[in-house]
Amino acid sequence: MFDPHLNRRRFLRWMGLGTAGFSLSRLLPKGYAAGPTGTMLENSAGQRGFLIERLDKGRLPYEYNPTRLQRMSEKSTTFSRNVWASDRQNRPELLEDLGNLNLVRGKGKVPNQTRLDYALMAAAWHNAATNDNPSYQWGLHSGMVRGLALDKLSPWDPADLGMNWEQASQAVKHAAMFCGASVAGIASLNPLWLYADHFFPSKSDRSRAIPVLTDGDRFEQAEDAWYIPKSLNRVIALAFEEDYYAIANSPGRLASAACGNGYSRMAFTASTLAEFIRGLGYRAIPAGNGVGLSVPMAIDAGLGQLGRLGFLITPKFGPRVRLAKVITDMPLVPDAPIDFGVTEFCESCQLCAEHCPSQSISNGPRTWTGESPSNNPGALKWYVKAESCYDFNGFSCSNCKRVCPFTKPNNSWLHRMIRKVIESRVGPVNRVMVNLDQASGYGQQMPDKKFWAMDGQKSITSRESM
Repeated sequence: MFDPHLNRRRFLRWMGLGTAGFSLSRLLPKGYAAGPTGTMLENSAGQRGFLIERLDKGRLPYEYNPTRLQRMSEKSTTFSRNVWASDRQNRPELLEDLGNLNLVRGKGKVPNQTRLDYALMAAAWHNAATNDNPSYQWGLHSGMVRGLALDKLSPWDPADLGMNWEQASQAVKHAAMFCGASVAGIASLNPLWLYADHFFPSKSDRSRAIPVLTDGDRFEQAEDAWYIPKSLNRVIALAFEEDYYAIANSPGRLASAACGNGYSRMAFTASTLAEFIRGLGYRAIPAGNGVGLSVPMAIDAGLGQLGRLGFLITPKFGPRVRLAKVITDMPLVPDAPIDFGVTEFCESCQLCAEHCPSQSISNGPRTWTGESPSNNPGALKWYVKAESCYDFNGFSCSNCKRVCPFTKPNNSWLHRMIRKVIESRVGPVNRVMVNLDQASGYGQQMPDKKFWAMDGQKSITSRESM
């Protein structure tokens, strides 16, 4: 039973260890704050209590092997392989008709799979991006941009309004959040994160892909190739919060509704922000999962770090985010990548691996390669088995996000204690905090009945803070 409040008996069991861990974290010297690299520690009152280290230029919170890491083929992603790969055509999961099982045979009354749950899931995915969604076209102009002839003007110069490019970059991030993003950041585009090709199946060739070319000045989505010139060297990374209580219903349908809601907002915001940038006289490519790898772009833009579960972990929302991006030639000022102890904490935690029903998440150390054809080798990380993750429960599971301690809101002394311990970056103490988190009743599945009994005031669209 889902209970966000402390289980007193279990809590007292851990009180001694938790207090010791908290005291230790307060006493530990933060040597990384005064190291020779001159990194700055930021007061993170707006980051749910985490102490954020903004990394110096050139430093990244991850490692990759430049001699091994190559641009990934979009054809190799699990979503693409589901269309053309023979091993994905005959999998047993395709024979499962969960909709019939739950809605027809179960008469829409199966807990966490009810008619009400399915209806919300379907609605939430309604505007979600697909490869053919015109909102993700590169040169789209709305009627008003053309009506005002904004597309005929020369590129905007911030100096016209007494602004510099740093202020203009902040204005663009403001526009991104105005249009619906929960968090936005800017990075120099690393071409390694672009897909090497675009998966472009046809009736005669389900495995067809066309190259994505980055040499020259051509900018076009052509039938034979996509052309992205090197002058498009900035990426605006966008994160969209997923509803805390719907994710808590995982692996129920409400978790998929939270996911679909994120995808639909991605499509709207990315396309709207791209049109805003075009109205200022610059080129823009809006994208959801397509064009390139969103997670490393978001890390480079300072939105968070990669977690064991394979998702971006943000200070504000943990892994409860969906990602989109806009690639542009607007000369925006990049944000610094950040480090707030995610890697060290994930090395000790393992809750996502322990609660993954398909055993898709590694419980071992980081590696340079993974087991799945949809893994792109060359980066040091925890590789996820994409196929088994996708196949479980009709792609309607967020257990890893549900149990992740970073998911929890910063609204109690316990959560603030855990954040202090994460700052210490001491593995054994991290594990004590994981146990304390579990003893407190967090990470358990929230029944859909409890979700539907809420009045909506805690949803992501109505609450002011969490």
